[in-house]
Amino acid sequence: MGSFRFRKSIKLGPGVRMSVSKTGVGLSGGTRGARYSAHSSGRRTTSFGVPGTGVGYVSSRRGGRKQSTRQAAPPQLSPPKPGMFAPKHEKEFHKALQTYAKGDVEQARQLFRRASEQDEEGRALADDLLAGILSVQVEKPDEAIPHLEEVVSSDVELPDELMTKYGIRGSVSVGVTKRVQVEVEWGSLAAALALVECYQEQGRLEEAIGVLQQLADEQEDPALILSLCDLYAETGAWDEIVEVAAGIRNEDDVTLEIRLLQGRALQEQGLDDGALDVYKDALRSKKRDPELLNEARYRRGKLLLDRGKTAQAMKDLQGVYADDPQYADVAELVRGQRNGLTRSDASE
Repeated sequence: MGSFRFRKSIKLGPGVRMSVSKTGVGLSGGTRGARYSAHSSGRRTTSFGVPGTGVGYVSSRRGGRKQSTRQAAPPQLSPPKPGMFAPKHEKEFHKALQTYAKGDVEQARQLFRRASEQDEEGRALADDLLAGILSVQVEKPDEAIPHLEEVVSSDVELPDELMTKYGIRGSVSVGVTKRVQVEVEWGSLAAALALVECYQEQGRLEEAIGVLQQLADEQEDPALILSLCDLYAETGAWDEIVEVAAGIRNEDDVTLEIRLLQGRALQEQGLDDGALDVYKDALRSKKRDPELLNEARYRRGKLLLDRGKTAQAMKDLQGVYADDPQYADVAELVRGQRNGLTRSDASE
């Protein structure tokens, strides 16, 4: 997908390709795949359960503050333990699981990393997955990246033997844009999306885009397309946005945000009529996130104002002003028109 390829990217292994092809990102129900959640708080959550411990551990952060809670779980059979002759990395992995279940995220992270180091023959991926995911959780993307790259470049699809043996399950919430996050079950796809986020945080946009392009080639899921368009916008790849967003319709908040990026891209290409059509579609339904609707009205209003359609423009801009007087420079635009400082509508 996309005529222009960002080359500085790790090549996704068959494990990730099989995972995204089978599950996509937009599945609901909380089993395989992911759930959409839209919020602007920047909250990231990792949840984790270990059979037989009687507890589940949930760790989350909001605005840089870390919070944790323990939740009771139904009694289960005792979890398996490594045998006497189990390899060192498996014993270290099991120790990390028990540590995480007790709520000590940092110590568990270090143990998962140690398990990965001891797995010299690369027989397991679960240690790298959990070391990477927990490093993301504690905001250490530089330490997460090597582990996540190991997972996403592998031929093996998760869950692997260790995850199956110890009944490991969990999910991680990964930012797609500032407004939208996807909650993904731990596995190859979660590792790929977390890797994209880490690359972004490190300013490695070409590599982030390269991973997303490969994912979108496997599954044209709206969440993947939105994430790709968002990064294209950061790099000014407007032609790419128009190509990737072609055919998308305003069906929910995720597709609406894609349409808004498409409208912006068309404007950057000088295709104002096409952009106006996009904004019209974006405002077709009022059952959308108010902030997204305000963005659509604001962008259409500004475009109409630039084209000398002052009366039509003010209808949109005044609507935004009434809803949120602090939105961008809308107050200045509305006051300027009221004071006769803006251009007159050429058609009046």
